Amino acid sequence: MGNMRNTRNLSLFNNFNNLSSDEVFEIGANCLLVLKNRFFAVVEIESEVPGVDLEVFVIIRIDEQTAKKLHDAGLEFCEIVNRIPEATEGVNVEFKCIFINKNQAFALFDVEDDFDEAVFVRISLDEAKRLIRRGAMQCTVIDARNNNSNC
Repeated sequence: MGNMRNTRNLSLFNNFNNLSSDEVFEIGANCLLVLKNRFFAVVEIESEVPGVDLEVFVIIRIDEQTAKKLHDAGLEFCEIVNRIPEATEGVNVEFKCIFINKNQAFALFDVEDDFDEAVFVRISLDEAKRLIRRGAMQCTVIDARNNNSNC
């Protein structure tokens, strides 16, 4: 019975066979976040499939050596500010998630104009916890140091 269900589910996906794997997801904003002696690669993953609204930020904890190599390869530092970026004509600002690192808290915004940027806004830990209690999403964090992943 399990095979019949799997066959039926596979037929639902046949419509996507005309997309190459390169066209399903795209990397949007990406940057290197350095907080004292802690290093993070920040990556926005966006679906390119028509009708699929999937856009998520993943924050990957990395070691200093990996951070240096990524920066040397061209990964820029994330912007950290004290105020929410302003949406203006041609500039879209969208809140994504709350990131907590030890006793620091940030609201992460996706800022899109000619470029796609991740902007971290400093907030108090109390404010972060209040926003999470009210339903704000916490950022997904993966620890990739020493090949340790949460998968």
